[in-house]
Amino acid sequence: MNGQDPVRAQDLVAGYGTGEIVKSVSCSFTKGTFTGIIGPNGSGKTTLLRAISRVIPSGGILELDGRPVSGYTPAELGAALGFVPQDEDRPFSYTVLQVVLMSRYARASRFASLSRDDYARCYHALDRTGITHLKDRSIRALSGGEWQRVLIARALAQDTPVILLDEPTSHLDLAHQAGILTLVRDLARSGRTVVGVFHDLNLALQYCDRLLMIQGGHIVADGVPGEVLTPEKVREVYGAEVITTSHPATGRTILVPLDTRNTGAGSFEKPKVLVISGGGSGGDLLRFLCRNGYAVSAGILATTDSDYAVAKALEIPCIPVLPFSQIPAHALEKLKRLAVQADRIVLSVHPVGTGNYPVLEILQGMEPGRLVIHLPDGREFSSYDFTRGKAASAYAALCTAGVSCTGTYDGILAILEGNPGTPLESSVNIP
Repeated sequence: MNGQDPVRAQDLVAGYGTGEIVKSVSCSFTKGTFTGIIGPNGSGKTTLLRAISRVIPSGGILELDGRPVSGYTPAELGAALGFVPQDEDRPFSYTVLQVVLMSRYARASRFASLSRDDYARCYHALDRTGITHLKDRSIRALSGGEWQRVLIARALAQDTPVILLDEPTSHLDLAHQAGILTLVRDLARSGRTVVGVFHDLNLALQYCDRLLMIQGGHIVADGVPGEVLTPEKVREVYGAEVITTSHPATGRTILVPLDTRNTGAGSFEKPKVLVISGGGSGGDLLRFLCRNGYAVSAGILATTDSDYAVAKALEIPCIPVLPFSQIPAHALEKLKRLAVQADRIVLSVHPVGTGNYPVLEILQGMEPGRLVIHLPDGREFSSYDFTRGKAASAYAALCTAGVSCTGTYDGILAILEGNPGTPLESSVNIP
């Protein structure tokens, strides 16, 4: 580690009583960066922050500007490091201004009064956190969000090169979350070393320069936010299923929770289903079948197709190909193998041109009883045909051969579960 980093920990251990929560953690925090500490409940995030701020005792090496933290006097530590807790008791009826002014006493000479500069810094902190109008109010009369902004203002007025924040937005509404985190990020960009604990992973992704992930008291990931919070890592550490996408305004990674994946849980009695789709026709169907417990695979999909994005997010096996090109022979061979492995094949009717027509030729060679065609209500095969009638004729021939055809997802479910009704539902239109 770089000895010039303002904060450096090596083999740090900390906890409460005889319980060890942070276990041999080594890390450092660089000037001019905003680092977020993330991890599931009870992982040691807050304990690590409290150890660095000397709120609780710790073992190992812990240095601030190259000096052991244990060697700092309270006044020296107050001038070097600001700490914003999740919450703080309010036993006395101090005013907001009095609490913020307390941050300046670490810099004042003993028995000396606060200067005009001290007051100016405190008023500036009140203004930056949007609480100037509360300066004369008793802290006991504040809401949780207002009190949290007072604690942040106190840390700003303390004017330290290192600022530690324990869940700084936990009591704030959306507008104040954005305002406070923008302010904190700007402090880092001005040269401060800022470290914050986060429960909201998307806020950490949007505002932090670096993320440090803790699990069971150990660091399990450390780096650029988008590289730390991958779907695989979130699953491993949080036990949650997410997909990642990009924020339309910032381009930064955001996490979207999933309520389903292609786990096949409880699907041992249900058939394996291969979905043939394209052009965005199969995304909702893939989700529907996964939610109903089927072990799903997908066919040949262009990498620009929204069906491919859904399959990738749900971890559904598929055969990716380049868009706007003839399907290569090896992809068609893979499709044949997938078709053999599947118990049932659902063909979601989609646009067919000369490039993907060979897929229909493969399906024409399959046993009709294994196939189900989904043609949305009110649509005709001809509306998907870009082969001068060849594809429409192939679709219709499959139905004529006895393939079950339905216009609804519930109809697909009924057929898969052995209650197909008539082979061709009356809602399906054949030209």
